[in-house]
Amino acid sequence: MPTAVTASAANPCRSQHYSKVAYNFWIGPTKMPLRCGTQTWGYNHAVARGRWSTSFKNKISDTLFNGYERSPGVYYRYKVGSDRSPNRRKNFKVVVNKGPLGGRPGGLTPQGIITATVEYTIPIVASPSRHKVAC
Repeated sequence: MPTAVTASAANPCRSQHYSKVAYNFWIGPTKMPLRCGTQTWGYNHAVARGRWSTSFKNKISDTLFNGYERSPGVYYRYKVGSDRSPNRRKNFKVVVNKGPLGGRPGGLTPQGIITATVEYTIPIVASPSRHKVAC
């Protein structure tokens, strides 16, 4: 079964500690690691949810380097008019922890990328105003 061997050989986190860096990405001039992590964060988290691919890796890179930080540690990059509707936005979201793992001072810093996912949103549309007509 060469396919299974190839797939496992391509996994940078096979039999590795959660703190091992699988990949590095850039937020401007700063490196942000994607650590092997666990089932709840990091590379192993993305793989366990069936998200990991070269395309997914490229979207993380593009979002962190060219996207915007919506709130501390939450980065977005979007395309208008995706997913069959001109009013929906296909957002790619990456959540990072720039601080130590688990918030423990002196711990593994930065923890790095926690998760990444696609989100669809619809822009807020102002509701029509109701005017009362005086008689």
